[in-house]
Amino acid sequence: MEFDGYSSSGKLIENTKKFYKIKRFFKFTLPSKNAIFYGWGRKPSGQQAVELASKFKGKFKLLEDGFIRSVGLGVEGARLLSVVEDDTGIYYDATQPNQLEHILATNEFDTKLLCEARWCIDFIISNHICKYNNAPDITTTQVEKYELQNRLNILIIAQTHGDASLEYGLANQFSTLDMINAAINENPNSNILLKIHPDVLSGKKKSDIDIANLPSQIKIISENINPISLLKHITKVYTKTSAMGFEALMCGCECVCFGVPFYAGWGLSDDRVQISSRRNKKLSLEQLFAGAYLLYAKYIDPYSGAPTTLKRVLPQINTLKNIKLNECKKAKFLFGFSIWKRKFMFPFLGKNLNFISTFSKNPLQQALNLGLNKDSVVYIWGKKEYPQIQKWCDENGVQIIRVEDGFIRSVGLGSDLTRPYSLVFDDVGIYFDTTAPSRLENILNYHKFSPYEIESAKKLREILINSKISKYNDDKDDIITHKNDKKIALVIGQVEDDASVRIGADGMKNIELLRLARQNSPHAHIIYKPHPDVVSGNRVGAVETIEALKYCDEVLEGVSMPTLLDIADEIHTMTSTSGLEAILRKKRVICYGRPFWAGWGLSDDKKPQMRRYRSLSSNELIAGAYLLYPRYIHPLNLEACEACDLIVALQEQKTRLQQPINALLHKAKSLYARVGQKLLYVVLFVVKR
Repeated sequence: MEFDGYSSSGKLIENTKKFYKIKRFFKFTLPSKNAIFYGWGRKPSGQQAVELASKFKGKFKLLEDGFIRSVGLGVEGARLLSVVEDDTGIYYDATQPNQLEHILATNEFDTKLLCEARWCIDFIISNHICKYNNAPDITTTQVEKYELQNRLNILIIAQTHGDASLEYGLANQFSTLDMINAAINENPNSNILLKIHPDVLSGKKKSDIDIANLPSQIKIISENINPISLLKHITKVYTKTSAMGFEALMCGCECVCFGVPFYAGWGLSDDRVQISSRRNKKLSLEQLFAGAYLLYAKYIDPYSGAPTTLKRVLPQINTLKNIKLNECKKAKFLFGFSIWKRKFMFPFLGKNLNFISTFSKNPLQQALNLGLNKDSVVYIWGKKEYPQIQKWCDENGVQIIRVEDGFIRSVGLGSDLTRPYSLVFDDVGIYFDTTAPSRLENILNYHKFSPYEIESAKKLREILINSKISKYNDDKDDIITHKNDKKIALVIGQVEDDASVRIGADGMKNIELLRLARQNSPHAHIIYKPHPDVVSGNRVGAVETIEALKYCDEVLEGVSMPTLLDIADEIHTMTSTSGLEAILRKKRVICYGRPFWAGWGLSDDKKPQMRRYRSLSSNELIAGAYLLYPRYIHPLNLEACEACDLIVALQEQKTRLQQPINALLHKAKSLYARVGQKLLYVVLFVVKR
């Protein structure tokens, strides 16, 4: 087996296994020729790596956490997503040269690299991305508590006791008290604060500052607050060697250094320690960022473990961060979730889930017996009605959140009990019920789409089209050739008893949809695609082929929606999400119902659309429907992910499924699921009777 090198540290090997294949070095190990020895910074393993490289005439590489490390603290076991690698020294050791110093001193930093650096800086500041990403943003209450409103706010950044960067960053030339006094004396009539290190707040390490003997005018921030959100209220920071000093520079703060961190000596900071002549170049913020974060650090994809870039990993970290920080710790009560749906709710909602039986004669009483109270959260699947639950929630001020499949769901049908990797959680209504507002409708009506969201929508549009990923992805991507020169009109059949059809299309039947399509496109070559749930026999809506051919030219089953959308000139549908997929492909869409994607100026609507107050671009519609409304989890580790990550994973699943043996197993599993589900409901019905 190929491997990268050796290390004397088992912990290093374990922590960096996603980055390197490293063998453990023991006393009697005979290393290979020109071996590389890995160690952790200035810790004993790092010193051993240097010594072993010298002894065996090999090379050494010193590793450390990257500047954007993880979602959670390293001391609490949070997964490492970034490392720095140095074959000269290590970035926080200013006593001797290191590779980062060399990069910063010699690199020309081309325009493309600097543009990428600017993009990353803007994303970091806008989304409050930092090293650990484990702390909530500062609150209005905290702003008032620390008197941060409209004042000259000075922040002293505490570090951990014994931090190697203090020793090797020449910070011992000044005492902590020297730094504190300087902050007080140099900023009269200012609001001076001191931030405790997160590892100290977690109880894992000691602080480098004696908090008990601080001057009385200093306010201590002892709460775990996201540093970027805090720095936006700060004018000036004082630090020895903390990486937060560089985050302060990114936020536009002045930075005074009583040590020599990697960002000191390049013309951006107020340096109180003599800087080495090695740092004799003035750099812009973008150049310094590019050298440290883009060229020096390495990153891995949190889902696949493959090497990636900072620009790619930042949105992934942001998604994981937001999910973790916003995870509700309250007791959750779920109504209308069939037995098979329950297992897939945990990755989306976390712990404290209480499922109320769909066969319960008194679901409210069952929930109350399990602890339902005013502090609980109530979830209901789809549009299922629970009048008693609704009444109790209204009386007790408890919000109901409705849940449904997202628009990029799975490889396989829900009716075949295939796990969904996308769900929507709507605290206003639900997207397919257009008789009332929904959170999605409010997003599309009122949200001001940012340049980043539009850029992300463009990227998503491209990857959706190229990957041929749709909602269910159960059909084959066959090649279809034009049979004639006629315009091709695609008619999309639906499940006739589906709530979106009953509510959004007034119970229209598929045969009526076909008749209207022929009426509105009399000279077109019409292709009718029945819904896969109907073809499978799981749902209602079948149209006899002989009846369908009275209005269409051919009926196609088992062909993927993306394939058909690619060849179609226009699409006829009631409320199908495929209409949205057609819009993102810039196809003409004739709509006979009131789906969420109609009424924004992007479709030919045959029925009036209520409460649609503005016109949208297709990218704005994509951003609202695919990026802001649903939640996604990744098939590999069932962790929160972005839409693009899910699409890549589903594409891989779909490719594997198209292999003959896998396709056969999938069909057998689907048949088993259908039969098993029907038998289960028969048994439960009998038991209930």
